[in-house]
Amino acid sequence: MREKAYVSDELNCDYVFLIATILLVILGTVMVYSSSFFVSQELYGSGMAMIKSHMLHAIVGAVLMFGLIRLDYRKLHSKGLILILLGLAMVSLALCFVPGIGVMGGHARRWINLRVVTLQSSEFVKLILILFLANFLSKKNLDITRFSTGILPVLIVMGAIALMIFAEPDFGTAATIGIWTLIVLFVAGMRWKHLLSLAALAVPIGIGMMVMAPYRRARLVSFLDPWQDMYGGGYQIIQSMVAFAKGGIFGVGLGEGTQKLFFLPAPHTDFILSSLGEELGFLGVFGVIALFGVWIWRGLKIAQATNDDFGFYLVVGSVTLIGLQAVLNMGVAMSVLPNKGLALPFFSCGGSTLVATMLISGLVLSVSRSARL
Repeated sequence: MREKAYVSDELNCDYVFLIATILLVILGTVMVYSSSFFVSQELYGSGMAMIKSHMLHAIVGAVLMFGLIRLDYRKLHSKGLILILLGLAMVSLALCFVPGIGVMGGHARRWINLRVVTLQSSEFVKLILILFLANFLSKKNLDITRFSTGILPVLIVMGAIALMIFAEPDFGTAATIGIWTLIVLFVAGMRWKHLLSLAALAVPIGIGMMVMAPYRRARLVSFLDPWQDMYGGGYQIIQSMVAFAKGGIFGVGLGEGTQKLFFLPAPHTDFILSSLGEELGFLGVFGVIALFGVWIWRGLKIAQATNDDFGFYLVVGSVTLIGLQAVLNMGVAMSVLPNKGLALPFFSCGGSTLVATMLISGLVLSVSRSARL
């Protein structure tokens, strides 16, 4: 029997998960302000430009999240709706390659310009994939142990989406989707032999994709020995390690970090944890990890307390995706994993990432409203 999650009377949702989400957003906003000021001044002529945009997206995300909390998540359990959303996902990713609509940034086309707003398609596609997996895995009479009917349809959809994202190019997000898909399928009851076979197939494909592009190959080599090219491919990870070393146990103080002064590349996005480590030290990093741990733990308790398969897979898919992305980003920042260019959920400066992450949190909170046995 699944455990019962405590539900607050005021919002009728799990308050522990809600508070963890709010704290992550607040701490992330504080760190975006601290780490982006000088970059924002250089790019936009105002040190407040990036934080203003981030705060605006945080407000939009909060409004959407609280709106989603009050939505009966069961209304999303619709094959017709999922087909429409998958179509929108494919179209939005395809628009990244359309001249005049797709926006180039950092040698990649990951954004679409809708005139009134610029969106990173892949961030919202993740939300659609969560809904797709939850709908598929909660089908009646689904036999997940059968490869042809239980696994292959998922691989076809996920593979098509991942290939489009990889073509942007965005290897990190494509790889994350692949790993996450296997995790959720395993939770759903996929056979060990299918999991090991797919993993054995995915590893050489992933390595091949990584080394086929010179910059990704350089990242892999630099990860193995960053000091052999300390001013080239290894520069970013070395500066990240310097940031953590400067921070020590207690940090140099909020706003007092110097690595963000154009020593550490992407101090407000991919390597914002390094900025936090310098300013708040080991204790600050430990606090962030603990906060993510509470968020994941409480999400899994909500999943246990649901009384329907759709809600269960909705929460499991949401929590494992955000948790996996957080682990991968932290691993890169700490030089445990090669650089993949992934954002840290709730923290990295980026409107689409923040809004999508808060929407995913809203889904979990919506399920928590009925997580009583």
